[in-house]
Amino acid sequence: MTSSSKHHNHALWNTARYMNSGTTPPFDMPPITQIGKMELEEIIEEVTNTSREESGYVIIDVRGEDEIRATGKLSPCVETLPLPYIAARGALALDEEDFEAAFGFAKPGLDETIVFTCRAGIRSMQACQIAGAMNGYSNLVNYSGGANEWFGTGGW
Repeated sequence: MTSSSKHHNHALWNTARYMNSGTTPPFDMPPITQIGKMELEEIIEEVTNTSREESGYVIIDVRGEDEIRATGKLSPCVETLPLPYIAARGALALDEEDFEAAFGFAKPGLDETIVFTCRAGIRSMQACQIAGAMNGYSNLVNYSGGANEWFGTGGW
């Protein structure tokens, strides 16, 4: 499967999901790129060796604080923003100053690539969908293996 057909399939899946929920996204759903552990390792290395600004990536773990305490962070360069803050509290709709005050890191710019991760790739996919459909982000990546794959736990 080519990269473009993967993107197309994800866009179709996302559109179907919204249609099945009885709602439609306010924006066209951008493609969501799926990556595995090797790709995330490369992104983390790039962010660590340069910076968020130079690399163009911001990596966000959407697990809860208790889950992150249990396993540790994937990397020091990974930010924490639990999914409930994105989904129910509209964190990505906050202005830059309020976002940084609330969460302790700079709000992702619309031109940055956001890489979302969670425990198993489900909540991070939801975060991608919300960021794209509700907040206008278009450079979205889902690390589908999540902490289970990263730490080799295989689930709880």
